Amino acid sequence: MAYWLWSLSPDVFPAAVRAGTLALRQQGRRRLAEVRAGDRIIVYLSGHQAFAGLFEAVGVPFEDATVLAPGRHLPHRLRVRPVAVLPEELWIARDRAAADLRVLDEYPDVPPEARFRRVVQQVLHPLPVLDGKVLEFVVQARLGADPDALMAAVEAVRDARRQADEQAEQMEPGVVLPTPEVAEPAVGYVAPTGFDRATAMASLVDAVAARGFRFEPWEIAAYVTALRTKPFVLLAGVTGVGKSRLPSLVADATGGVATVLPVRPDWTDPSETMGYTDLSGRFRPGAVLRAASDAAEHTDRFRTLVLDEMNLGRPEHYLAEVLSRIESRAPAPGGYESSPLLSESLAAADAQWQAVRLPPSLGIVGTVNVDESAHAFSRKVLDRAFVLELAARDLGDWGPGPADAVAPLPWPVEAWSPRAVRLGESLDLTPTERTGMERVIAAVAEADALLAPSGMGVGYRARDEAALFVLHASETPAAFRAASGDSVDPADLALLMKLVPRIDGARGPARDATYALLGWAVDGRPMDARAARVSVDAWAADGRPDVLGSRFPRTAARLARIAEGALADGVASFWA
Repeated sequence: MAYWLWSLSPDVFPAAVRAGTLALRQQGRRRLAEVRAGDRIIVYLSGHQAFAGLFEAVGVPFEDATVLAPGRHLPHRLRVRPVAVLPEELWIARDRAAADLRVLDEYPDVPPEARFRRVVQQVLHPLPVLDGKVLEFVVQARLGADPDALMAAVEAVRDARRQADEQAEQMEPGVVLPTPEVAEPAVGYVAPTGFDRATAMASLVDAVAARGFRFEPWEIAAYVTALRTKPFVLLAGVTGVGKSRLPSLVADATGGVATVLPVRPDWTDPSETMGYTDLSGRFRPGAVLRAASDAAEHTDRFRTLVLDEMNLGRPEHYLAEVLSRIESRAPAPGGYESSPLLSESLAAADAQWQAVRLPPSLGIVGTVNVDESAHAFSRKVLDRAFVLELAARDLGDWGPGPADAVAPLPWPVEAWSPRAVRLGESLDLTPTERTGMERVIAAVAEADALLAPSGMGVGYRARDEAALFVLHASETPAAFRAASGDSVDPADLALLMKLVPRIDGARGPARDATYALLGWAVDGRPMDARAARVSVDAWAADGRPDVLGSRFPRTAARLARIAEGALADGVASFWA
């Protein structure tokens, strides 16, 4: 009989106990093949740094891709029999039981305080018999086992210690056990192997055009880059410009999956998105929670959930958990994932839903209509999203797409992972990338100085996301172009998507901020109302083009449209 230490996530433990099955994803699978029926397994909960139970293997390892715990892909499994399962209040803190374990001596080159962490990083680690006997005794004593069982455990510990001492005496002096190799799972951003992003983006643009849909190349590139930077994108525009269609086209061309979820006006709380507990006490998961669980379980393709006509309800009400948890994303295998979406406690039969997170393989896109039937977006929603406005630029352009388009290239799920989610993370930047990011960071700071007096200033989140958008866009520069072939500045788009949508107000400070920002975007010099009127009149006389000035031309043109409304009726609003 051998002893093993199995490191398990706390949110998986309840489901593992109920199923009588321990499971792991990748790390530890080679060791799993060495486990035999009758072996004893001590479960350690890494998230709580505590020992939680003793189990006995009752079969051989096997593969099973069905869901054990929602939000977790754990295909490598082992049937076990619980010997002693501790309730949470009796879990044994690591520091009370791990300090003197002999398994730590297997890592002489690791600092003493980090040796146990090295052990649990392997997920499944063999234990010396003495360690196994000691931990078995501690668990049974903690549970309050009967006296005969405790005395037997004490005798077993003594026998194991005597055997270990005899083996140590027989070992040749100077012999040092080799340190086992540890292949820690990659977390955070890992560049996809063999994936040419620039070529793939060009293929994607051609594939969408071949379907007969009319999107500017920069619109497709901006959508993909924004979704990679932050998996929460709002597509705005008048009805019929392709807001719901674009995510499906991109998913089809990249080998992903897009699912449309129509939003209803009666969504006033998270019951339809996150779920609710019915009158019988059973939890009924909502559509967004199910989508997150499905994406985490099936990581072979990137999945996009489209919330159609998102502002028929109030997202800050029905999507509150997502808006909060999306800001807690942290490095995980395959990219970045959030903390668990649900915060309330569920019954034991439904506890697995409490483990569901926003996985790296899921993006959320909302389509937005601006009319009298819809709600205005709160600052909380806008600050967390990229807002991409689509438009029908030439209604006279129709007919099938080019027949000679190259077949689209599939995108690995890792291609959608950002290089970072905030600027505080370590970034390996080229001089060109650093220059591009510093330029947009400086622009955000200048714009904030003009917006702040009106209460529409920006924070670190918007700054970081604008800079990371520009960083990601630098990997596909050729795609940021108009249909005419003119290049489109990603920094201009970052400002247009992250700053301009927050402009909304009918008071003087909001109007003054709009005029000042307009002049700043045109040539770097803020305008007052009089100068703004001259500039807007000239822009309108020129046919209201999509570009204005030379500094940030698309941002300036959109600000001219907002300023035109402010000058006409006193309301400065992106959404008017």
